[in-house]
Amino acid sequence: MKKIIIASLVLVSSLFAELKVGDTFPALTLVDQFDEKVEVQKEGETKLIISFEKDVSSEIKAFLEGKDKNFLNDNNLTYISDISKMPSLVTSWFALPKMKKFDFKVALIYDEEAGKEIARQEGKVSVFALKNNTITAIDFVEPKALSSILK
Repeated sequence: MKKIIIASLVLVSSLFAELKVGDTFPALTLVDQFDEKVEVQKEGETKLIISFEKDVSSEIKAFLEGKDKNFLNDNNLTYISDISKMPSLVTSWFALPKMKKFDFKVALIYDEEAGKEIARQEGKVSVFALKNNTITAIDFVEPKALSSILK
C-alpha cells in the first residue's frame, strides 16, 4: 500500500511540476484575441513572453505599443497572456474588444489548468527561450526591463 501511495505522489508531483531548463515546452492549445489558433514555434529559436497578472499585461502592452507592428514576428517572439481567472463576462464584453484594437497578437490562456506548470513570479514577466521546443532559459523580469532581455 505504501508503494502505491508513494508512486501516486510522485506521479501527481511530476504532472504539476514547474517547467525547467532542458524540458520540452508543453503543447498548448491557444487562440489569439481574434479567436485564431496560435501555436508555439516548435522548430528553431523563439522566446515566449508570458503574463499571469493584469498589471503585468498592461505594462507589456505599453512596451509593445512603442514597437513596430511586426516586432513580435520579426524577433521570433510570442506573447501569451493567462486570462483564465478573468470572469467570462468581463472577458467577452470588455477585455477582448480592447485587445482587438492592439497592433500585435496576444495568445490567450483561457483554461487555468493549461498554464499551471508554467513557472511564474508575482509581478514579473516569465520569459522562456526555446530552441526546437526545448527550454534553454527561463527568466523572470520586471515588465519595465523587457527591452533589456528582448533584443
